[in-house]
Amino acid sequence: MPAAPARTTDVAALALDYGDRLIVGTVREMHHAVSSRMFKATRLVGGQVPESLHDAVVTSVYGAISGVLRVSSGSVRALASHGVGRPMEDSRRGRLVVAAVNGLIGDELRMLDDPQAITMSVRVDGDDVPATSWPLAEAFRDATSHPVIFVHGLCENDESWVNGAKVHGTTYAERILAETDGTPVMIRYNTGLHISENGKHLDQLIQQVVAAWPVPVTRITLVGHSMGGLVARAATNHATAARETWQHLVRDVVCLGTPHAGANLEKVAHLGSRLLRFWPESTPFSTLLEHRSAGIVDLRHGYITRDEWEGQDLTGQWGLDRIAAAPLSHAEYHFVAATLGASQRHPLSSVLGDLLVHFSSATGVGRTGPIVDGATFEYLPSAHHFALLNHPQVGDWLVGWLNARTSSPRALPSPRHA
Repeated sequence: MPAAPARTTDVAALALDYGDRLIVGTVREMHHAVSSRMFKATRLVGGQVPESLHDAVVTSVYGAISGVLRVSSGSVRALASHGVGRPMEDSRRGRLVVAAVNGLIGDELRMLDDPQAITMSVRVDGDDVPATSWPLAEAFRDATSHPVIFVHGLCENDESWVNGAKVHGTTYAERILAETDGTPVMIRYNTGLHISENGKHLDQLIQQVVAAWPVPVTRITLVGHSMGGLVARAATNHATAARETWQHLVRDVVCLGTPHAGANLEKVAHLGSRLLRFWPESTPFSTLLEHRSAGIVDLRHGYITRDEWEGQDLTGQWGLDRIAAAPLSHAEYHFVAATLGASQRHPLSSVLGDLLVHFSSATGVGRTGPIVDGATFEYLPSAHHFALLNHPQVGDWLVGWLNARTSSPRALPSPRHA
């Protein structure tokens, strides 16, 4: 029996739950920290009576608010269980909301068996396509022997690749169909899970796709945006370790704005949460900031294997060290980096990179040198992170890589940019 679809009432109930746990809880803890400091002065004159009266009133007020939110959440969930509320999957906006929620707390959604938790799947026109023979044959009637598998980034979904289509007049998928021998295949997954876990899921899904593809597969291309590039690398790493065969068909791995050496924004969040713990009044905000999914935390480290995080407190360490993951020796790796400024040396580029990922991380250069030896790179100036989802210049590169039998390697940037 298929699982019940996530509805607008499920989203509302989740918002009420987190309003109680995070917002009300954070305000209550901050109020307590501030009042404790202020009542230090009154204890010398009036003893602890004013403080006790204040705490009693405050506890009852916050308790009442929390109780209302919990009761409301339970009532709304009951409505969802009876089919009240529009299914989130019925609209593109609803699907984008579900994707964003999964990126933020997807690991918890999966643990709670929440209907909003996304299961990795092939997608066509906003719907899941089972990776079995008949559904794939129906969905890909003009399939070629060269599937080009697109893996989106954090809080995105399979429809994120059409961003800017009205402006540019086309998408990567449309250009691949028109200008190459490839068949675009869109993947959707829960970006709140560990990258290594999603890599394992992608490995298993590609195995199924290759086995059930309408025609024999002779070549595979992997295209990942941001986190998606790490998931693609994690999948090939897992397949190699498990002695699978599909990875031998991979000719190109394309990573667009992928934080191979970690993402600056996640590093800032980590540092901010550490700093906020220095003062009692700001400690509640640190707790709020630390409530991030496993997938987001992985982005600070650029981890793609389970061994790198298992048994580790990733919220308590910076994470510069990573286990070497051997790239596919027969495949070519193409890394695309963007910067907000018109050059790498522009102040905005130096500080923010493409807004979320620094130039050196996107080109695969860590503190100890290239993360993937022999990878080539392309640079897109005056562009932000999400422009890489659909950009004419990137489309030209992608079509060129898919059509080229060989490509001339380009030198990686110097480690001094890291």
